Amino acid sequence: MSKVDLPFSSLAHKLLTDLAADHCVAVTGLSNTGKSTLMRALASPEAEAIYRSMGDRSACMIYVDCNRAVANSAQAFYEIVLRSALERLTDHAPSELASTIRSYYQSVTESESAFSASLSFNLAFTELCEQLGDNICLLLDEFDEIYTSLDERALLNLRALRDRFGSQLVFATATVRRLPALRGRAFADEFAEMFSHSTYPLPLLDDDEALDLLHSLELPSLTKASEKICIRLAGGHPGLLIATAQVLSELTKDQKGDEEAVVFSEPQPRAECLKIWSQLTNEEQNSLITLTLNPQAGLPKRQMEHFGWLSLLRQGSLFSPIFADFLNRKAHGPEVKTQGVYLDLDSGDVWVDGIRIPVLTDLEFRLLALLYDRRDKLTDKYHIVTSVWGEEYLGEVDDARVEKLVSRLRSKIESDPANPRYLITRRGRGYKLLSVPRAN
Repeated sequence: MSKVDLPFSSLAHKLLTDLAADHCVAVTGLSNTGKSTLMRALASPEAEAIYRSMGDRSACMIYVDCNRAVANSAQAFYEIVLRSALERLTDHAPSELASTIRSYYQSVTESESAFSASLSFNLAFTELCEQLGDNICLLLDEFDEIYTSLDERALLNLRALRDRFGSQLVFATATVRRLPALRGRAFADEFAEMFSHSTYPLPLLDDDEALDLLHSLELPSLTKASEKICIRLAGGHPGLLIATAQVLSELTKDQKGDEEAVVFSEPQPRAECLKIWSQLTNEEQNSLITLTLNPQAGLPKRQMEHFGWLSLLRQGSLFSPIFADFLNRKAHGPEVKTQGVYLDLDSGDVWVDGIRIPVLTDLEFRLLALLYDRRDKLTDKYHIVTSVWGEEYLGEVDDARVEKLVSRLRSKIESDPANPRYLITRRGRGYKLLSVPRAN
């Protein structure tokens, strides 16, 4: 078999080997580390050719982006799986089979009960497995929320289909955490058992893979010297690599010669670090702070192995100087006023009256950053939509969605959200973040 390059090549070939050997596989990794890139690559003609070379049968790789599901329910899951299958079958199956699957898809979308939706889904996959002639690999990307929301019957249904058709139907999942951890280890999950011996952490990029990613960005102003700085500072993390490259590709003449200091001061790399931080549990965050304050002492072996699995360590040290600097800022913290709302843009931490509040979601943080920058000034809904969601969402984000986001933020920064002291509403005009609490 000739060598075919795929993203995360070593892991990709391992996954294809397992799938061809009739094993379900799972990939775990924090967001923005390349899971979706890998999963999409497994659905490519190149990956299908590798699979075919490993056995006597070809495979139809069906990529399913679970973020496209309209809700976190069994019916919505069945709908997006069959919709993805139909998109894949356009060039992969006889028109009669595609027409049959389309009919079952319509039944799922129109079903008035979970039972009837499940029945139509099962009949569709029965037709696929019996009539397609190829093995089916269902690649479930961004599976976290759907998986935690599915009831036990839906998961048992997936397991039953797998047991019935054997090697003709295998699953691959991509999630932030291992499947048992997502639903709680006390939960008896026969679906997760299928992946117990074939769950793999997504590794950091090696230098060659990082260089390939940089070249794919097509940033003509990025020099070879800058590429080396990007690779060293990002430590193999795709999101940090892209953010660092964007900073270095936009250097002014005055900044050249001081590239590393510029990277550490710009918001894009810090925002990537904040995304990593916000996905960690409080225990994980505290352990990383401990490691930052005393790197020579390290952490217990089990914790070090855990952070290695999360790809936060490389050769026993934090994977990236940028992330290490972010943690150092977290460890020492800023001087926080005892009264008012304080936002640390470097770390993403928020304090209210001297007390740090829980981590905000990305949209909540963007809204607070906007209002914080405009303290004591009125901000209308148009400004909020364009700054928080983006101008392309002007026609999609209605008043109710803005109000719901404001309500969520208010519930985190106000001790009594029904009687806010800082985040106030001016009916028909917009919202204002006060620097001094409003008297009740």
